[in-house]
Amino acid sequence: LRELSATLNVEFRPFKKINDNGHLEWARQKNIDIIFAVGFSQLLSDDWLQLARLGCIGFHPTLLPKGRGRAPLAWIVLEERQGAANFFLMGKGADDGPIFIQSPFSLSEEDDAGSVRDVLLLHIAKALDEWLPKLSGGEWMPIPQDESEASYYGKRNQEDGLIHWELPANKIDLLIKASTHPHPGAFTFFKEEKIIIFKSKVEKLLKFRGVTGRVLMVRKTEMDLEYLVQCGEGLIWIYHLEPGSLVLKVGDTLGYDPGLEIASLKNEVRQLKQQLEAIINKMNNENTGGSSSS
Repeated sequence: LRELSATLNVEFRPFKKINDNGHLEWARQKNIDIIFAVGFSQLLSDDWLQLARLGCIGFHPTLLPKGRGRAPLAWIVLEERQGAANFFLMGKGADDGPIFIQSPFSLSEEDDAGSVRDVLLLHIAKALDEWLPKLSGGEWMPIPQDESEASYYGKRNQEDGLIHWELPANKIDLLIKASTHPHPGAFTFFKEEKIIIFKSKVEKLLKFRGVTGRVLMVRKTEMDLEYLVQCGEGLIWIYHLEPGSLVLKVGDTLGYDPGLEIASLKNEVRQLKQQLEAIINKMNNENTGGSSSS
C-alpha cells in the first residue's frame, strides 16, 4: 500500500500491531467518519470499532450469514461452493454485522482457491461501484443478517492439507483445490519425500482399479506430467507437483501405510537393540579381559 498511497498522495502509516496506542492516537487525530478494515490479518480492538463517527466497515467473502469465521477462501471451495463480496458494519461478533452490500457468485466444478480469489476481486469491484456512490450521497442503511441461517468455520492450518488417499476422489480433488495458491498446497509423501500438489481433476471415464494411493498411469502434456492415482473410491489426476524435479512412475505408492510403517519402525528398533547389546557385550568382555591380565 505504500507505493499506491504515494501515487495517490494519501498519507500512509505502516504497522506491526494495529492495536498499539500510537496507531490509535494517530487515528483519533483524524476525526474519522468511517474506517474500512479490509484484508486485515489482525483483529481490531474495541477502541478501533468505536473510534469512527459512523462505524468500522469490514469485508468477508462467504455468502453471509453462512460461513462466518476463519479461512473462508478454503471453506468456500471445500463446502460452500458459493461466495459473495460482503461489506458490513463490524461489531464484537465474527462477521455478524448488518450488511451494506452483497455481490454473490457460484463456483464451477473447475474452480479452486486461486480462481475464486480472482472472481472475488471482480465482485468486490462490482459491489463497491454500486454501493460507494450511495454511501457518498449519505445513504447508511445496513441490513441485519438472519441469525437463524448463520454458520461458522474454524481456522485451517498447513497440516490440514494432508491427503488421505482412502477418501473418495471428489473429496481429495476438493482438498487440493481448496489448498492451492494462494495457500501452501495439499501434500502427500513418497517414501521419505514430501510432495506438494497444486492441481488435480477427477477421472470420470476410465475403467481402472488399483491399490489405493498407487500411480496407475503417467501422461505427458504440453505443460506438465500428470499422474493417475487410485483413491478409496474413484480416480484422480494430479499435476503441478513440488519438488518440480520429482518424477513418479507407474507402480509408485503415495502416502504412508500405518501398519507397514509401524512394522518397519519396530524392525529398526529391534536391530538397534541388537547392535546396542552387541556393543555392551563387547565392552564387558574387554573390561573382563583387562581385569584378568592385570
